[in-house]
Amino acid sequence: MHFKILLTTHSTAFMTSGGGESELVQVAELLNDSDVQADIYGIRSRPLRFYDAVMHFSVHADGEAIIRETVNHGKKLFVWPNVWWLSPPDAAEIGRIEAIARRADRLLFKSSTELDHFNTYITADPGKCVVVGSGISDRFLAPADKDLLPTVCDVSDYVLCLGLIEPVKNQLELIRALNQLEINGLMVGGFRDDEYNRQCMREAHRGIHFLPFIQPCSALLRSALANALVVAEPSFDPPGRSCLEGAFVKKPLVVVDGDWQREHFDDNVWYAASTSASDIAPAIQAALADKGRDEKIESNYERVYARHSSSTVAADLIKHLIDAGLTNY
Repeated sequence: MHFKILLTTHSTAFMTSGGGESELVQVAELLNDSDVQADIYGIRSRPLRFYDAVMHFSVHADGEAIIRETVNHGKKLFVWPNVWWLSPPDAAEIGRIEAIARRADRLLFKSSTELDHFNTYITADPGKCVVVGSGISDRFLAPADKDLLPTVCDVSDYVLCLGLIEPVKNQLELIRALNQLEINGLMVGGFRDDEYNRQCMREAHRGIHFLPFIQPCSALLRSALANALVVAEPSFDPPGRSCLEGAFVKKPLVVVDGDWQREHFDDNVWYAASTSASDIAPAIQAALADKGRDEKIESNYERVYARHSSSTVAADLIKHLIDAGLTNY
């Protein structure tokens, strides 16, 4: 008999889908590929009693009813907090999250940097905290259909930025950098902040294009990555999955220098010294012109693949399920 896991998140998560929501979908995929039955909560999922455990993505207050039901039914609870605070949370928020941490059998973090950040503000049992990297689908290793993107967007020779358009992702400063360099851009993702999105579109030169949210791992997403000159995400919070996918398809990455970035990419990417356009522009130039570029890209691919291949991450995740007391595997 194999594990049966129900994947859940807070009730408003899919009002505007972003990286955290696609994470849930891709964890379900890699677990199912490893003979774990992983269902996403919804009309097609089974009653809670059918499952051995619940894996809950987020510590958002809107998810507390699901957490309460899980614990009341005596099911194992695995929580991915998925938080990155740009300013300290208030005392009430800290208390609420610490209560969730006490109920969880395991707290799962996608990087040591994320765990350290969480521990800066939240007191949790260290024995419950484990690091499991983001698993990247093997579909990114297959040749992409480069002719697909031009059927939906007339852009070439572009810098690609993936993610919801919102101030924390800093697309406006990237756009200003591309304006300075007179380089095309492709911004892929919906928007969470309407006013910020309008400002980005207003300031972008004619060679910068905008596409709405593209499904994770889709042929269109892979085509957008394959056609890009550079993948850039000069955000205020850690870049996340999109840059790991860029590494899988052997694209040069431009990110802002930081602990998360160094943990994942070491010296194999091109670092902007700050989140301002004046520092992003030279990093993009360097990524395009660096004589050691091919070696850095290959080294980055090898480093990221070793840590984030779906088979590696699935095996790690299953190990932690067993360590937490699941015995059906």
